[in-house]
Amino acid sequence: MTETITTTTAPRRRLTRLIRPELRREVALTLGLVLVISVYPLITGSIYWLQIMMIANLYLVAAVGLNILRSEAGQMSFGQGAVFGSAAYATAMASGIGGYSFAVSAVLGFLAGLAVGTLLALPSLRVQGYYLGFVTMAGALAFPELLHVFEKQTHALTGITAPVPALQEIVFWRVDWLTLIITVLTCGSVVLYAIIRSSRLGRQMRVVGASPEAAVTLGLHPGRLRMLAFVLASAITAVAGVLYIPLIQYVAPGSFTIALSVLLYFIVVIGGPGTVLGPLVGVLLLYVLPNAVLADVGEYRLLIYGGIAFVVMFLLPEGVVGSLIALLDRLRRKNVKGTVSLAPVLAVASEDTSRADAVNRDEVILEAEGLSRSFGSVKALDDVSFVVRRAQIHGIVGPNGSGKTTLLNSLSGLIKLDAGTVVFNGKDVSSSGAVQRARLGMARTFQAPRIFSDLSVWENLDVGRGGAAKDGWLGEGLDMVREEWDSTPGGVLPHAQQRFLEVIRVLRQDPTILVLDEPAAGLSQLERKEFGNLLQSVVAATGASVVIVEHDLELVWQIADVISVVDSGQVRLSGTPDELRNHPAINHLFAGVQHA
Repeated sequence: MTETITTTTAPRRRLTRLIRPELRREVALTLGLVLVISVYPLITGSIYWLQIMMIANLYLVAAVGLNILRSEAGQMSFGQGAVFGSAAYATAMASGIGGYSFAVSAVLGFLAGLAVGTLLALPSLRVQGYYLGFVTMAGALAFPELLHVFEKQTHALTGITAPVPALQEIVFWRVDWLTLIITVLTCGSVVLYAIIRSSRLGRQMRVVGASPEAAVTLGLHPGRLRMLAFVLASAITAVAGVLYIPLIQYVAPGSFTIALSVLLYFIVVIGGPGTVLGPLVGVLLLYVLPNAVLADVGEYRLLIYGGIAFVVMFLLPEGVVGSLIALLDRLRRKNVKGTVSLAPVLAVASEDTSRADAVNRDEVILEAEGLSRSFGSVKALDDVSFVVRRAQIHGIVGPNGSGKTTLLNSLSGLIKLDAGTVVFNGKDVSSSGAVQRARLGMARTFQAPRIFSDLSVWENLDVGRGGAAKDGWLGEGLDMVREEWDSTPGGVLPHAQQRFLEVIRVLRQDPTILVLDEPAAGLSQLERKEFGNLLQSVVAATGASVVIVEHDLELVWQIADVISVVDSGQVRLSGTPDELRNHPAINHLFAGVQHA
């Protein structure tokens, strides 16, 4: 008996582990409501409402795909109606005109929908935001017109009838195969979305959507992740489009106008982007409710969608479910501790110096030679050259506007150089982008901490290209605090801890060199001292090098092994703190500069 219980419950336990605890109740509620709207028409015996609810389920599936695209990857698309329609129309053409079996027709329809979705995804490699929305909207507008252009092949004037009798057979009680398949598909799409949102892949997509610059410095490919999001969304939507045919048994171009794309987009926005329950609420408000009380005003459909969207977005800018969850989060956060314990990580870092002891400190890890970069007539970098050695903290200081951040951007691959070479770890990376440099071991942080408030502290750490440094001192330290950090929202941390967290996040990538842009900005004197201790502990524990741009001269002089002074895009001085401390040019360059 015990063995039977273990075997049957094990898959369920594995499934729940794939979904974050805070999403599980929302998933359970959504699945329960899907079953209710699917079963209710069977109880009442209403064929009309059974069809309405099954269409609602298919729209929900398509909206789940769009939720992945919009909420996870941050991509605006008004083209999902074209994906849905192309899958449906191709299925109908193969079945109703070509005479193929439904199984073959379904595969062809799925591939057609996937192809259209991939085609719509290509602009995301070049444009973002509303521009991408307009491009995908053009695809949705063009789709029904193309069906009319190729009327001989598509039968656009008469439509296509494509019944699938086998799916109308009763399986049990009043449930036929089609109702069962659509209901299972809908439940599966809900669970799939929750798994993706809980996964590292989902977190990486959100990072790409929120901050592409942070993404590339973590070794992530924004373009690839955007394409993957489009492919996932298109695949899910295409399956829904395929099943539209046996449900309606007839298609015509008028079924897939721009109104369908707008409906799917508003379903996500009104229900609550980034939520599990939101798309279902959106379907109920925008499709089921109008069919219940506004069945005879189909010509005003877009006006109804727009009116409901305006009211909801004015009152609830995060959508119905999103606003409710945000309210509950604010109430919960009143009792959430606004800090996390860094002591275990820092303590372990200070104890382990084995890697630093083993490195050759004379080895050059980064060499910049003749770096030049202009923005119009402004020469931000002018023939800059310097070297960084292993296990060395190299400070870069200079007045505001001297080119320090431009220098860091050129080192990390965020901007292209007009001239010069960057050799990192013995390899010329001058023509390599930020992703390639990050994967070679170059980590980067920014002036403003890139901490994502909708992720927990632990999730903020676990967004890189795989969490390379799972073992050793960092893994040991993080194991001590994982539970605490996973239950603390990243958005509640004070500025200083966000700074520390960002450094720890890039350390998980096991970097060879850290490139830090004003990391002590906004920190108190005590926090600056702790931050300096952290950097020295990192160098001691890992043997990594550090390039730090910082206005706090006292901090730089305390922790740096070598300091380069930059002014007007040129390196004016370079040497040890002792060599530069009393140099006459220092007082001239930094006259009146206080701790920033």
